Amino acid sequence: MPKVMLICFLLLLALSGQSQRKVFTEEDDKASLNTQDAKDFLYPMIEKKERYNVAVLTPLYLDSVDLEKNLTTIPKFMMPGIDFYQGARIAADTLKRAGHSFNLFVYDSKSNYMDIKHIIESDKLDSMDVIIGNASVSDLKLLAEFARQKQINFISAVSPSDAGQEFNPYFTILQPRLASHIEKMHRHIILRSPEDNVVFINRNLPAEKNAREYFKNDVLNAMPGRYAEIEMKSEELNMQDIVKKIDTSYNTTIVLGILDPAVAYKNLKILSAQASRYNIKVYCMPTAEAIKSLSKPEEFPTMPIFYTTSYIIDKITPASQYIAKEYKKKMGGTPTDVVYKGFESLYFFANLMKRYGVPFNQYLGDNAYTFITPYKIVPVREKGVLKFYENKFLYLVRYDDGIMTYE
Repeated sequence: MPKVMLICFLLLLALSGQSQRKVFTEEDDKASLNTQDAKDFLYPMIEKKERYNVAVLTPLYLDSVDLEKNLTTIPKFMMPGIDFYQGARIAADTLKRAGHSFNLFVYDSKSNYMDIKHIIESDKLDSMDVIIGNASVSDLKLLAEFARQKQINFISAVSPSDAGQEFNPYFTILQPRLASHIEKMHRHIILRSPEDNVVFINRNLPAEKNAREYFKNDVLNAMPGRYAEIEMKSEELNMQDIVKKIDTSYNTTIVLGILDPAVAYKNLKILSAQASRYNIKVYCMPTAEAIKSLSKPEEFPTMPIFYTTSYIIDKITPASQYIAKEYKKKMGGTPTDVVYKGFESLYFFANLMKRYGVPFNQYLGDNAYTFITPYKIVPVREKGVLKFYENKFLYLVRYDDGIMTYE
């Protein structure tokens, strides 16, 4: 492991013992503000500050490592949390050079002595202007409810879970929920293949049955005219079950509502064998991103395969190359997706605060400060009542004989 990685690791150990504070200088922003109340909720009057407090929470597991064992590599289970921190750290350095001023507090959410529950109880987060979290589902609920109570915006940067929030105007989800992925593919099917047979296939599992219900109850998109469902009794499809459901005079669109990539792969192989005969194309769940063989031309010939994703990092763009270069300086390797997520979440919301102040919710749709991912943050409502905010931006990825395109 490069020495720079070990130095970084030792720095992170120091961060677990106390909040790390970084102070940046900032010119006073004179931008005029629209102080009209947000449409969905009466927020406090917007306040502009010379310096903002930002908390970043990520699972570092620093208490799990014994330095006396003369470590030469960072344990693999620690890397996602460290990478998120590194992404935020690169963003902080970038913002500093741009003249921003804020105090950055970093917390190890998996500390043995100061986990999320104890961080909240310690009042350390009470003075924050925004909280950005790479948090587990169980921690999300605690943080989201704290944010609502204290009227501090909490940004969930990695998990697509809504944490069971029913009315939380201070909670924003950056990774779209499964329901939003379903909406995207449903819309694409209706627009591009309105005459197709459409068959939704899932197993008897709660999450996959939920996916089917999202498709059926999608208020934004009409149901296909030739729609059918199959609930699999085992992990492998029987093509005769599909043939019984379709009109062979038309092309067939399969919505493969299987969330396990390995099981999805097995059934894609079954469908591929009959793809030419029944003119089949397949829309998969977002977890299909993990099926690496989609890029092999011989795997699924003549069968177009689609899935949705919120993240595509084009490695040749100046923005992604900048982050990769900065990460290599600090860690000596190649950044993972979570590095970019750590960078973009801090970069976007720090810029939003600088321009508009806090709370900034009525300006969440301002995309001027996206770096790579063009966020589309909108209020999610139920019966006209705001539940939370969610980034709804999604790419639709298509594979044809191993060739990937996206829109």
